[in-house]
Amino acid sequence: MIKHFTAALLGASTLALAAPVMAGSFELAVLDSQPVPVVAPDGQSINELSGLAWDADEKLLYAVSDDGVLHHFRLEIAAGKISSSEPVLSVPLKAGATPQVVNAEGLAVTNGDNGKQGDTELLVAFEDGPAIHRFKADGTSLGAVQLPEALADAAKYSETNSRLEAVAVAGALGVVTAPEEALLGEPGDTHTIHGLDGKRWSFATFQPKRSNLKAVEPMPDGRLLLLERTREQKGGPSVGRLRVLDPKTCGEANACAVENLDAGANVLLSDNFEGLTGLGGDLYLLVTDKTKKEGPASFVLVSVKPGA
Repeated sequence: MIKHFTAALLGASTLALAAPVMAGSFELAVLDSQPVPVVAPDGQSINELSGLAWDADEKLLYAVSDDGVLHHFRLEIAAGKISSSEPVLSVPLKAGATPQVVNAEGLAVTNGDNGKQGDTELLVAFEDGPAIHRFKADGTSLGAVQLPEALADAAKYSETNSRLEAVAVAGALGVVTAPEEALLGEPGDTHTIHGLDGKRWSFATFQPKRSNLKAVEPMPDGRLLLLERTREQKGGPSVGRLRVLDPKTCGEANACAVENLDAGANVLLSDNFEGLTGLGGDLYLLVTDKTKKEGPASFVLVSVKPGA
């Protein structure tokens, strides 16, 4: 259940918001990359991955695909490198007729770091619906989550394929979710993260156009790590942009402060990234969305830590 946050942190996404500037306080390092295995142990193809979630208790990485398959991986990190990403199980999500278990986009884990095994639950955001459902790790549905009024009506979204994209369990903010683009009637150069209790946190997009919010991940200090996919032109190459949002900077007269992280000349983030999860401490894992014809997806390991 979401813990109440003070009204002073409520972002007003329908206003023309002035974005405060966050000083450069985090350093991004791209550490490693490894192809995602393309076949599960049972022969299931692994492709079109859109969401990631790390289960610290079970030592499992979960990934959800566009066609509604939940993949389990044994992930090992050693000396800042991905030493292994072994697929161990692939199961279809079983949400029933509504929503259809396709266009699964966002993934988050609950009870994944409480020191207990066997009680993991997963949250999956579906673009078709729009909807968020709870699941067991074996893909069995535990029921739908009630969306805030602003997100429940499919007609309020700017495009059919720009509905719910991200979901996260974000500490004091509770469960949060976000569409890929601004809703109808909102400024097109603004993203808004929504709490299930109706709270909102709005911020400026990385660039005015073709800047799609793909994932939201909590950081240890209460900030949020954001993944946006940008393109210079429609249909052009994609770039993954990592940004840090501080909810404490949000106000009714201004947007949340966001810091753009600089990957330098590293080209590993020049791809169609859609999934992001924290692995503990300052380590995060990203995944690209690739069709079977495009070849294997990639896991990319990064660190985001406070600057000196």
